[in-house]
Amino acid sequence: MRPEILHNDRLRLTVLPALGASIAGLELHREGFWLPLLRPTSLAAIAGGASPETSSYILAPYSNRIREGRFSFRGRSYQLLPNWPDGVQTIHGEVHGRPWAVVERSEGLLVCHFNANNPQALNFPFRYTVRAVYWLGDSSLRLGLELTNTGEEAMPAGFGFHPYFMRRLGLTPDPLISFRAAWVYLTGAERIPTEPPVPIPPALNFSNPRPLGEALLDHVFGGWEGTLRLEWPRSAVRVELEADPVFSHLVVFTAPDGSVALEPVSHATDGFNLMDRGWPNTGVRVLEPGESLSGEVRIKVRAEGW
Repeated sequence: MRPEILHNDRLRLTVLPALGASIAGLELHREGFWLPLLRPTSLAAIAGGASPETSSYILAPYSNRIREGRFSFRGRSYQLLPNWPDGVQTIHGEVHGRPWAVVERSEGLLVCHFNANNPQALNFPFRYTVRAVYWLGDSSLRLGLELTNTGEEAMPAGFGFHPYFMRRLGLTPDPLISFRAAWVYLTGAERIPTEPPVPIPPALNFSNPRPLGEALLDHVFGGWEGTLRLEWPRSAVRVELEADPVFSHLVVFTAPDGSVALEPVSHATDGFNLMDRGWPNTGVRVLEPGESLSGEVRIKVRAEGW
């Protein structure tokens, strides 16, 4: 599986077009070493085509879970097949484990394209394309997404990114995390909302910088202001993540491998069904034929001495 590598004196980005245009690594050059900012992708994951085990992958044409793989839209019901390694869940869209085409490549720029022109083969009943753009600057990475309805009928739509950040840089303590949001969805064992979102309780309030500690999180925050900051104490390194308003929701997931997923997404978990039930502010978009949904996420790296 041939990777595409963008790099400069400060940052190195590795992308796997053949595996969903997923990111296999984002590293910072520090004191003669390449230090991973996103969790490294193992050779076994690459060989096995395990996109959920990469450093970051693309979520489209929806993000997060769909309850029992079933949703309703404009009076019709649709049943999707499980698409997760556990053979049970329908989650995170249909593009992250599939091969994409590289349509443009230059210094610091990579553009990949995916064409879902066969809904039956792709486990989603609508036709669409996705365009992903990676720009690597001296101290930042810009991630662009565009989802287009190429069919002849309207479709519910959403997208996002699923980056896993390191919780340790060398021997540094847990990073301090801060972001502002308006509400949070509380879930049960299925991790799917059963009631409308609530104001953020103190235990989930990250308005002021704080470590994750021992908390186990898998929560979707709504009304997110679009900025997030991580700072690793004693490392003199911090990351500022900025997202366009289309990414109105933020998922925070403390992964079992010790990383933390900070996912800018456009809609709530099970958003298609929540929209059909009349819930407000789900973030789900309805794309008419030919319409697109697009947005950009920026990861800015700050390090002492730059």
